[in-house]
Amino acid sequence: MTVQNFAVELDEAVYQAALARAQGEGKTLEHIIAQLVGGYARGAGDFGLTSYTVERGDSLGRIAQKVYGDPHYYSLIQQANNLSEPGRIWIGQVLIIPPVAGSEAQPSPSQPAAPAPVPEPAAPQVDPCAPISGETYGTLPIVGPPTDRPAAEHGDINLALRGFDPTDSTRGLIDMAGPTDDRAPQLTGLFSDNRTPEISGVFRANNWDWGNNSRGGPISDFDVTVAGFKVEPGETIHVPQAGYEIGQGYAVLVLYADKNRITLKYTGEDSVVSGYAVHIDGVCTEPSLLALYEQMNASGRGQLPALRAKQALGRANGNEIQVAIRDTGRFMDPRVRKDWWRR
Repeated sequence: MTVQNFAVELDEAVYQAALARAQGEGKTLEHIIAQLVGGYARGAGDFGLTSYTVERGDSLGRIAQKVYGDPHYYSLIQQANNLSEPGRIWIGQVLIIPPVAGSEAQPSPSQPAAPAPVPEPAAPQVDPCAPISGETYGTLPIVGPPTDRPAAEHGDINLALRGFDPTDSTRGLIDMAGPTDDRAPQLTGLFSDNRTPEISGVFRANNWDWGNNSRGGPISDFDVTVAGFKVEPGETIHVPQAGYEIGQGYAVLVLYADKNRITLKYTGEDSVVSGYAVHIDGVCTEPSLLALYEQMNASGRGQLPALRAKQALGRANGNEIQVAIRDTGRFMDPRVRKDWWRR
């Protein structure tokens, strides 16, 4: 076997990005450079690699628009940096930017591509977990004591513990007799355009066995207790408006948040026992809001993040968000027109 040695000249930023990737993957720097050389060499000492430092508000799609002029090339950056989760980039991170011609997504020079059909216009790629420009979040002191157990392990606060299962019922708004509250949260406010969305899924949340601290059978008070609303991946999700205010112009407290869900409360208590609460799953909580929640939670929950009506709280992870609404702890039917869809 013939062994050939070669020298590679990389600028300092690309070198540091390659070194960070090597450390993150538990590989040698030489291994990573060999991969980059094999994938992106354009000939005699020219590897065509540059770098980009992530700024506030960036996503891979936005970076691709900046460096290539086309957001749909975001996968080239993802591949060159071996990003298993393209949404997980951070301000100040240095990314390797490969040349377009070095990508497998481009035709080989020896095989010229046939003229491509004109594609249908497509929405730019949106990173669901990227920061939302212009959004800042405050806190409010809670009313009364904090929750009696860790919020992540609380069956009333973290909907993921209860879970919910598909059911066979009407995928659309329904009418129901009975009194209503003119100040109840209006779920059109989840969306920036205040639309009434297509209901793409219907589910039943499960009961919670407090004695055994475990999931029980499905709640049977209503045919549906969780509704799936059709969304565009990456679209912003907002705080539904209601006729209540909890102080300083804020509409809700954040009782729970993780990367995939959030629980909003329309009164100042750290529980769902009184007032309205809304659980939203399938949303990537805005990263600064999530960081603020985690800080307040770790500090004893004397204060919690507070949001204003219609404030963006995150982006849809996929084509559907799942929403449950509760009144004094009881799961309600989110399809009822007279209660949640009057405006």
